[in-house]
Amino acid sequence: MRISVTNPWSVTVMSFFFLAGLGMCVLGAALATSVLLDIVAPGEWPTPWETLIIATGVVALEILLGTVLACLCGFMYNYTARFSGGVEVALTGDLADPPPAAQALRLLTRLRRPEAAPRPRRP
Repeated sequence: MRISVTNPWSVTVMSFFFLAGLGMCVLGAALATSVLLDIVAPGEWPTPWETLIIATGVVALEILLGTVLACLCGFMYNYTARFSGGVEVALTGDLADPPPAAQALRLLTRLRRPEAAPRPRRP
């Protein structure tokens, strides 16, 4: 399968949702850390509400800049895929027999590994 073009709108929407979810995790971690610091040393650190306001601003900026950067990367991929042909991905449904290269690599790792006693062979 060859991926020779991406839809920049799909890249933008997907990156927005991914970054929004990541931002929610960051807000939760910042709030939990602020509450813990307020319990351990009251008055020494900013209050949880101040921390939440600052973290919300940082997360909003991260979502905005990350989404714009992902959209630009989608356009850049489309531009470079015109010249290079895109990315080729090999998909297979047969998982029973590994390819010969994988078999050879497995054999080489067995030969290089010193063992105290030989292992029994599997049928």
